[in-house]
Amino acid sequence: MLYIGFTRFLWKWEWLHDKGLVAVPNLNGAWEGYLYTSADADLIPDKQIVDEGRQIEGLTKQETGIEIKQTWDKIRVSLDGPESPSHSRAATILVKQKAWPTLSYNYWNDGSTTNEELDPHYGTAILEYDKGQDRLEGKYYNRPDQRGTHGILELYREN
Repeated sequence: MLYIGFTRFLWKWEWLHDKGLVAVPNLNGAWEGYLYTSADADLIPDKQIVDEGRQIEGLTKQETGIEIKQTWDKIRVSLDGPESPSHSRAATILVKQKAWPTLSYNYWNDGSTTNEELDPHYGTAILEYDKGQDRLEGKYYNRPDQRGTHGILELYREN
């Protein structure tokens, strides 16, 4: 009962984090932001490309969001991409002193039914968590023999 209570509820208590008893951040919730992709911009519909705000040279900016469902001992990440969704197959949060907590996950993307260039593929994302800004940001990449794209995710928690 204690284990179940801790893994589902108690680990989220902010005072346990403040006292240094729990180091794993609570990343639960909806996150919205941008995906900057190396995919050829000519293959992306114009309505999906974001032109305002921060731009990264050589990458195409698109809106995206993720949903994180987390307990003390489990985490699942689902990305609602501009053209196709993906879901984590394995995920971990690395916490070490004097560094941002890092969420790393491997995912499967089913591909797109509307874009024949977007085939099913595996990929990896490595995102650092900035508690002060409640932001996840980092890199993602896909297997070169399947899709071969890479880029940056920049996300802020919505709730």
